[in-house]
Amino acid sequence: MKRTTSPATGVLLRTLTGVGAASLAIMMAWTIADVGLRAVAHRALDGTVAIVETLLVLVAFFALADCVARDEMIRVDILDNNVGRRTLAGLKFLGDVTTLAFLGLLIFTLTTPLADAWRFGDVKPDVPVPIWSLLAAIEVSLVAAALVVAARVLRTLRDRVGARQERVASTSVDEGPSS
Repeated sequence: MKRTTSPATGVLLRTLTGVGAASLAIMMAWTIADVGLRAVAHRALDGTVAIVETLLVLVAFFALADCVARDEMIRVDILDNNVGRRTLAGLKFLGDVTTLAFLGLLIFTLTTPLADAWRFGDVKPDVPVPIWSLLAAIEVSLVAAALVVAARVLRTLRDRVGARQERVASTSVDEGPSS
């Protein structure tokens, strides 16, 4: 991982990614066991689809923050070679701000279904997994991704302000004292 996050954020990202990877391993093992039992003993494991659905949520969403931190999102780089360096940096900054706004909107809109699932005690039909726990996992991963994007936006702003101050300082030194 590129060193773009604080140590605490790095621990959070590694933890989420580790849980996602473990979920993937469990999902694969469960599926293999289900297929094997069907082939050998003509018996399926109960709740396989619900378990795979549950683990898939963890795999997909817990990897999100790490992908954002590594800047590995899928995007189309049509303009990279057709615009100047400053314009491209501005477009990337605009993309980060838009991503942050979108994540904020997702986080906000997920709170109502999360509260409803908690209040009504909804569970998956085949296995006793509370729906609120899946929605909470999604919420945690979205918040982690938003924190990573917010840190990148703030870092970009700080770098731009620092570069602007350096230009102003070098300009005032070049002019020398006026007499």
